[in-house]
Amino acid sequence: MSERPVPAGARPVAELREAVAAIWSNVLGLDDIRDDCNFFDEGGDSVLSVEVAISLRELTGQELELDILYEYPEFGALSAALGGGPDEGGPRTRELTAAEERLWTAEQLHPGSAVYHLAVRYRFPGSLDVGRLRAALDTLAARHEALRRGFVKPALSLTVRKVSVACRWVDARGVSDESVRELVDTEVRTPFDLGRPPLLRALVVDRGDAGSELVLTVHHLVCDGVSLDLLETQLQQLYEDGSGSGGTEWERESAGRQAVSVRPRDAGTALDHWRTMLAGCPGALSLPHDLVRSPRPGVGGAAHRILLTDEQVSTILSSAEEERLSPFMAWVAAYVTGLVAVTGDRDLVLAVPASSRGPAQAGEVGMFVDTLPLRFTVGPGATARDVVRSVRRVVTGALAHQQVPFQTLVEEVWSGTDRSRAPLAQAALTYMDTTRCGLRWDGHSAEREQIGTGTAKYEVLWLVTRTGRGTVCELEYSTDLFTDGAAAALHQRMVAAVGDAFAQPDAPLPECGTDALDVFVPIHERVHRRAVEHPGAVAVRHGRTTLTYGELDRRASVVAAGVRAAGVGRGAGVAVPMERGIASATTCLGILYAGAAYLPVDIAQPAERTRHIVRNAATAAVVTDDAAAELLADVVPAHLLEKLLVTDEAPVAPAAVTGADVAYVICTSGSTGRPKAVVVPHRAVVRLVPDADFVTFGPADRVAHVSNPAFDAATLEIWGALAGGGTLVVADRDVLLSPRRMRSFLADEGISVMFLTVTLLNQMVDFAPDAFRDLRVLLFGGEKHDALRLGKLFAAGPPATVVNGYGPTENTTFSTTHEVTAEDLAEGVVPLGRPLPCSTAYVLDASGQRVGAGGTGELYVGGDGLAHGYFDAPAQTAAAFVPDPFAGRPGQRLYRTGDQVRVLPGERYEYVGRLDDQVKVRGHRVEIAEIDAAVRRQNGVADAVVHARPTDDGIEIIAFVAPDTAGGGPEAALDATALGDGLRRELPQYMLPTVIVVDRIPVTANGKADREALLSASAGAGAGGCAPAESADPSQDGDPVDGTVTALWQEVLGTRSARPEDNFLNAGGHSIKAMRLLALLGEELDVTIDLVDFFENPTLRGLTTLVRQELTGGEL
Repeated sequence: MSERPVPAGARPVAELREAVAAIWSNVLGLDDIRDDCNFFDEGGDSVLSVEVAISLRELTGQELELDILYEYPEFGALSAALGGGPDEGGPRTRELTAAEERLWTAEQLHPGSAVYHLAVRYRFPGSLDVGRLRAALDTLAARHEALRRGFVKPALSLTVRKVSVACRWVDARGVSDESVRELVDTEVRTPFDLGRPPLLRALVVDRGDAGSELVLTVHHLVCDGVSLDLLETQLQQLYEDGSGSGGTEWERESAGRQAVSVRPRDAGTALDHWRTMLAGCPGALSLPHDLVRSPRPGVGGAAHRILLTDEQVSTILSSAEEERLSPFMAWVAAYVTGLVAVTGDRDLVLAVPASSRGPAQAGEVGMFVDTLPLRFTVGPGATARDVVRSVRRVVTGALAHQQVPFQTLVEEVWSGTDRSRAPLAQAALTYMDTTRCGLRWDGHSAEREQIGTGTAKYEVLWLVTRTGRGTVCELEYSTDLFTDGAAAALHQRMVAAVGDAFAQPDAPLPECGTDALDVFVPIHERVHRRAVEHPGAVAVRHGRTTLTYGELDRRASVVAAGVRAAGVGRGAGVAVPMERGIASATTCLGILYAGAAYLPVDIAQPAERTRHIVRNAATAAVVTDDAAAELLADVVPAHLLEKLLVTDEAPVAPAAVTGADVAYVICTSGSTGRPKAVVVPHRAVVRLVPDADFVTFGPADRVAHVSNPAFDAATLEIWGALAGGGTLVVADRDVLLSPRRMRSFLADEGISVMFLTVTLLNQMVDFAPDAFRDLRVLLFGGEKHDALRLGKLFAAGPPATVVNGYGPTENTTFSTTHEVTAEDLAEGVVPLGRPLPCSTAYVLDASGQRVGAGGTGELYVGGDGLAHGYFDAPAQTAAAFVPDPFAGRPGQRLYRTGDQVRVLPGERYEYVGRLDDQVKVRGHRVEIAEIDAAVRRQNGVADAVVHARPTDDGIEIIAFVAPDTAGGGPEAALDATALGDGLRRELPQYMLPTVIVVDRIPVTANGKADREALLSASAGAGAGGCAPAESADPSQDGDPVDGTVTALWQEVLGTRSARPEDNFLNAGGHSIKAMRLLALLGEELDVTIDLVDFFENPTLRGLTTLVRQELTGGEL
């Protein structure tokens, strides 16, 4: 790395400064020119800057660049660069090292933050000699070039000959501890002016009899961890000696500093190592954060501290010592085991610091640290000892190839596009041993204490520090992602998992448990936070009507106020008999805001069934928007939504609930002849959306709402869209009944995520197989898939992702999922897939033993998705929800699905059939016994057999009915039409059977109904059917601005081609090039474009738009 010479004139210093000042005064019309005068702040512009540059050329006789004022806009820096500075040697500039460049870039993205401040505190029992301290600090600055170094645009370091370190003394005698904390916080968080060295300052807080505190704040651009140790040692010596000398020679320091900048010759080989090591690495770490991820995260942070016991530390270190690992490697292994436990990820990347010091820099202060990404793959059944052994290989390999700067790795290896996450690694680790650190002055010792700056460099950073009082672990976390409570719970769980793993180093690592976070954020709170963050974004769309997140939040708050005013308490049920739409989504959210539970009711089902459901689910109230209020008025208090929205009650904030509180109650077919009410807790909903592994929901998504609110797939649609910040797009009923309309709906609305029952999917594939090609995710389920239809879908051009979702209502929509591939179709098997995170699935035989690969048995599911059970049905609940014999904690349960499955290799499952008479009809679970009971309740029925048979279009239900002939004669024969009318008053449309009247029910030799004889007889029976009354709801050339932007784009990237859609980062650009490009644009077009704004849309078209907005004052 070369030193950049700065032009210097031959005139004496004082004369040159006066001459430069005269030029500035003449051009700017100023009488007083000070060192801190900024040319552009004082009225200078691009034209005047050229005029000044020409005058300076004449003054100095040097061929100065015409843009010199952009590099040195302040008078002091400019005069120093010209040789007229206060130091005879003048400042020197050079290019940045890789480590400095990375931090410099981060500063440009987050200007004014303290994210790269290093702050430490020392507490002394007595007072300090501030005069001696100031002299010692100034001597340190004279001795170490880094402490005289500043950083200026467009990415250069500037070193001056002499500086004075700011050392502030504050009299805090009698001041409260809280006031002192605020004082220190302000000190360490106040940003440095990077162009004005030194980037070091001191604060002395005199607390009288309570002693003194010394706070040192230094920027990481000039100081790393080893440098801090050096400064501490030398500061102690200088203070004790009272010496004001000891600086080294200016020339020798520069030579030493330049030596470290030489790049290694084998960088190419090292880069190959990293390409291999990081190929296909995950783009994200599955941290269980409780706040909604922002597309433009900040650097706000906090830390949670845990002091480990000696036993905990010994357990970790002893396992590592057996493998001859250093303490640093031991803590890397511990961190890996902890992250596996709290995220469930088995392939993860950690960022760790690595020193690049050579022998020549052993005693030099500066930034000699880069970042290494360590990738670990932890296989199934891996133990803590396995992780320990892998750490040696990974760390030593990384250190052997550390000469490649981290920024180069990002540019060469990382292919991610998610700007809401740090590239390559979102978790980091640092380890420090400070047992020998601290200051000892005047016979008093003071330990070094790290001070937090209220920032976070990563989503989580684990700082492990060995101190004289024990080992302290701090989890520094992003406050954009974690609340304090959630971060504390995460840290505690992680440390506990590390302890468990190393206590039994040869046992499999703990899996992601169901109690990953003690702090719970319910789904309605997530929606509320979306409304706070982006109130103007569209939340729900139905035809031409839209509702923004702000409007949705306000309406839901008003509904909540009305519900509470009606006396509905926490956890009470509120029925919602509404069609899918804006009103139903708003109402359900408002009920959750009130802390109550919603009960979605299908308004198309028979009135008596609706009344039965509402009456028997202990519903406290009804909120509706139509005549359902009159239907239910004598059952529970009914409230019209339109009246609630104009209530005088003040809006209420979303209620705080626990994961065990009830979110909703949903009814499904019951084997007793009546529907069962399934009670679903909040944790089950959060486990499903918005951050499940099988599908993610984000602000860019438009999620189709095609399911009936009383069908549990609506849980996925509504809360996935709204908690993810996307748009819920409501489909009208006619859309679902027409493949043509469905195709238009998907295209016109730009749908990206959709769920369909297998029946509806089959219908669409038959008539419009290519309708889904533009979807991001298509999910299907509710019934057994049709392999031929799936093949047709894939042949016509499938969506980016197709997911087979399986799960009973009792386990909240999905228990397992599988991403369908062309290979699945070729093999003829589309598995049910694997369990969702924090969920379990077991296949057991009749004796309750697990079934191995190739065997069949009943599927049992468990985990966070489980319902509490059936409302007011303890016997049914006990029969269906059984103790989990495999759980590590007492009280865990499994749900018996009644589905027979085959175990496939890789812990996947293939559906075989039912173990009882339950069937799925158009995605709805139907108990044949419920239909049988309804048929037998009809007048004139003596006997009946209800049978379900498969057809090309799904399951067909037939009811064979024998009339009651007690009255005698054929006149007693049943009227099938009247019977059908009676059933319509009891059963929802999808449960209505085809009725066939027979003289009698034939029986076999064993006295059982002869179903084969009945089916044979039905072949010619065309009359007497009870078919549904209606279809079911299946649920600019030559432009100078363009030319300039394009030309500079090509110049910076070194390319001859440029298209509007080209992405700067994908075309070889990076942050430093981007800053150069923006600087050139500023020169040519007199515009100021922020780097962050450019990176929001780093295309040529996006950049041109930013330039035009700047030129037109924000209007196009």
